[in-house]
Amino acid sequence: MAPEAWLRARVPAGGLGSSAKTLLNYLLTNIGEAVYARAAEVARVAGVSVSSVTRLAQQLGFDGWPDLQRSLRARYLSGLSMVDVSEVHGVTDTPFQSAMRRDISSLTQAVRDLDEHAIRRIAELLTNASQIHVAAMGSFAAVGQALSHNLLLAGYPSYGLLDRDPLLANTVARLGPSDVLVVCSYWRHYRVVVGAAIAARRRGAKVVVISDYLPQALAPVAEEVVLIPAEGTSFFASLTVPIAVQQGIMATLARIDPERTRRQLEVSEELWGELDLLVDPLRG
Repeated sequence: MAPEAWLRARVPAGGLGSSAKTLLNYLLTNIGEAVYARAAEVARVAGVSVSSVTRLAQQLGFDGWPDLQRSLRARYLSGLSMVDVSEVHGVTDTPFQSAMRRDISSLTQAVRDLDEHAIRRIAELLTNASQIHVAAMGSFAAVGQALSHNLLLAGYPSYGLLDRDPLLANTVARLGPSDVLVVCSYWRHYRVVVGAAIAARRRGAKVVVISDYLPQALAPVAEEVVLIPAEGTSFFASLTVPIAVQQGIMATLARIDPERTRRQLEVSEELWGELDLLVDPLRG
C-alpha cells in the first residue's frame, strides 16, 4: 500500500477537525520532507500548532509524531530505489560518520521502543517449536543466517531458508501447527517471502515477522511482529539493528532454558575439538 493510501486508511470514521485536515493534506503532498522533519518544523510549514501534530498522530493510532514519522518513513523508503534512497539522504558528515551516527540513532530508538514482552513471547514460541525455519532474502539473508546458526548452536531445530525460492516453497509445503516460520524482511519486501508466510499460516504454522514495517498482506498471518529501524545512509539498508535484535532474541532464549543451551554448546565444543575446526590460541 502506498504511504498516501496508508495514511488515508488510518483516518478515524468520525473524520478530522480543520487543523488535522490541513496537517493531513500537508503530509499527503509533502511526505518526502515530512518524514525527516521535527514536529515543530512540520507544524510551522503546515500552519498549525505543534500540539495539532501530536493530536493527529494520536488520532491515526500512534503515540505521537515520532511514532507516526517512523512508520511513514519506512513506507516511503520502501517505494524508492537504492539510488533514490542515496539521494534522499544526501551528505552531511563523511559517509562513514553518517552511517555510524544513523546506526547509533537507530539502536537508541530500538532500545527505547521495542516491546520486550513481544521478544519474550517470540522466544517462547521458538522454545516450543518442532521446527524453526528462518526466511530472509538479499542482504538480510545475513540476519537470517545469524539467527538460524545461533538457534542451531543453542540446541534448537533451526533451518535457514535464505535466497533460495524453490527451497522456501518446498519447505513451507511441509510445515504444520507445531512449526514456526521467522520472516526477516525489510525495506522492499520480496513477494516470495510474503507469499510463503501466508502459505505457512494457512498450514497452521506460527509466523513471526521481524521487519521495519508490516506489509498489509502479512498483518493477518503474523503471530508476533517486531518492528525495528533498518534505514541506512546511502544505497544500502542497515543490518545493525536487525542483527542486534536477533542477538537479543537468542539471549532471551538462553535465559528461558539455560540448561538446554549449555548442554548443546558443550556437545558442539567437544565435536569442534574432534574435528579440529578452530585455531588453538596457544599454538597460533
